[in-house]
Amino acid sequence: MNMEADLAIGAIATVVNRIDGLYGKFAQKHGVPYGIIRVLYVLGPHSPVTQKRISEICEIPKQTVNSVIKQLRADEYIIVTASKEDKREKEIRLTPLGEAYVQKTLKPFLDINKMAVDRIGLDFVRNLSQRLTTLSDALELEMELKEVSSKWEEKLKKGGTGGNDEK
Repeated sequence: MNMEADLAIGAIATVVNRIDGLYGKFAQKHGVPYGIIRVLYVLGPHSPVTQKRISEICEIPKQTVNSVIKQLRADEYIIVTASKEDKREKEIRLTPLGEAYVQKTLKPFLDINKMAVDRIGLDFVRNLSQRLTTLSDALELEMELKEVSSKWEEKLKKGGTGGNDEK
């Protein structure tokens, strides 16, 4: 084990969790469930988008996204239609009322974001974002490779050869 790598990744995870917690508290103070805020952050710039894509971007369960989508749909902030490419996928689009809701609801968050970025600098934030993306991509790759490796080892333990000779 590499203790320095573990401590470095742990420190980043702690800070990311803290940021997430700060947004959660800020959402609560503004009377908006944090799940809605997370979905609106995606819907605003990405409309139309699928529930699956929202789930992937936010790294939140599809069930959570589905609950938020149902609430937004009931409030007539979104419309859901079948995707032109894949009829099984549903595209979510903001209605004009929904666009106004996104602007109003996200404004306090966007204002805070701007003030924080103004304080530390846009270049710093962009650089940090790029580096964190590189790190998350590397972590995802290693997790996928570990999963494939574990499945391969399990198959070998069961006597499999790894080829397509098993039926």
